[in-house]
Amino acid sequence: MQSATTRTALSATQIIATLAKAEGWKLHGDGADVAIEKTYKFENFLKTMAFVNAVAYVAEQQDHHPELLLTYGSCSVRFNTHDVQGVSRSDFECAALVDALYAPTSPSA
Repeated sequence: MQSATTRTALSATQIIATLAKAEGWKLHGDGADVAIEKTYKFENFLKTMAFVNAVAYVAEQQDHHPELLLTYGSCSVRFNTHDVQGVSRSDFECAALVDALYAPTSPSA
């Protein structure tokens, strides 16, 4: 479970500084709906689903659940911390864990 310090809203400056270090992650939305988001690409639906299931496992372990948009060959992952109405360190920690799950299967992925 996440500590109280990881579930505190980051300032805009902190978000931008941390986002600069998180390859491929972008800001999405604004206000209380601001989130960080990244899209992962796969060569087929089965590989996309395997990734989604791995993300679900990590999210459950972290007690921090992203919004997922699933298509045949991609999955967009969006994190924000609803109880602080913004982006927290927890979002970036979970983003790093999700990045660690992703293993491109081709140079274009």
